[in-house]
Amino acid sequence: MPSKVLNYLALIFICIVTVDAQELHYSNYHFTPLNVNPANAGAFSGSYRVSGIYSDKQASITPRPFRTFTLSADAPIVRGIRKQDWIGIGIEMDVVGKSGINFDAMDVSQEPGTAAKSTQSWTFMKIGAAYHFSLDKKQTNIITLGAQFINGSRDFNTLNQRDGRVGLQTGFRDLDIVHFNKGSAGGAGGSGNNSGRVDFSSYKDLSVGFLYKAKQKESELKLGFAMEGLLNPAVGFNSRGANKDSLESKYFGLNIHGSYELMLNKKTQLVPGFYYYSLGPANALNINTQAWYKIDPEKDFRAGAGVGLRNLRAAIIYLGAEFKDLRVGLAYDIDISSATIGSRSVGGFELSASYLGKIYKKPKPKPIIMCPRL
Repeated sequence: MPSKVLNYLALIFICIVTVDAQELHYSNYHFTPLNVNPANAGAFSGSYRVSGIYSDKQASITPRPFRTFTLSADAPIVRGIRKQDWIGIGIEMDVVGKSGINFDAMDVSQEPGTAAKSTQSWTFMKIGAAYHFSLDKKQTNIITLGAQFINGSRDFNTLNQRDGRVGLQTGFRDLDIVHFNKGSAGGAGGSGNNSGRVDFSSYKDLSVGFLYKAKQKESELKLGFAMEGLLNPAVGFNSRGANKDSLESKYFGLNIHGSYELMLNKKTQLVPGFYYYSLGPANALNINTQAWYKIDPEKDFRAGAGVGLRNLRAAIIYLGAEFKDLRVGLAYDIDISSATIGSRSVGGFELSASYLGKIYKKPKPKPIIMCPRL
């Protein structure tokens, strides 16, 4: 019991740290395990796991909000060097579609249709593997090392005038957008093409992660971190040229996360957690607590609710339900930053789902030979 209390207090101590941040990440990151840490591949009890999440952010302050979709699948596929070890693999796809805002075209009566055309989008394909090293035969203490290969691509679609959308990496004004909006005299963006894709770039990157899990009878502690940008890839459009500018290189990224699942009684579970990430000058800290209650033990149905806080800029409401191996969730952001006047406190919402599949081998009973004399 003392070890549980110490773990819980340590987790709370880490969570009370506050930092500055951008808004570009999932509030309900619990449904994107591979995006948080490649070491999460196969880190569960089951045969396979499929997760998906859809996010719609900043729709109240721009006609082109950030609409992001992530789909992932992972599984423990083979036993490791020892009987208590195993290897997991995972694959993920991320799509950030049609984001951007044109300050010169906010009045659509002056430039009809212009504000709906200036967009950029990102697509990421990720594939990785993780080795789970158990410190004991009962698999109660596990150390995991994971790696993930990332193939990313970026598209610009008909940029017009001054696009004020912040960069996905920094949270500040995107210099590539400024470059392409200079017109025919300023760069590749001024090709005279007023529709469709203007240009695109692609890059390859590598991320690695570490995960520690300690499981007891009524609790489970998880702590991990991950790093990306290890290949220092060029993400700007000039990366295909000989003179690569240092501003085009992807920033080094760091993720730190943790959770403590505690069974208060046979029906109630409390799960406090935190998720910190940084990417260059941008960083964010999400601290949250969720409670789950088993409504119908016979049907294995339970419901959950919780609250979270991100950098004193957004409050988060979590709702969820779990029926056997299927879990669904809803996260709603309440803007409490200086943007409240424009957003009317609406930060965005996320819909998510996860399915944990279990494949059982059919037993092969030994044949019974009846004695003919009986």
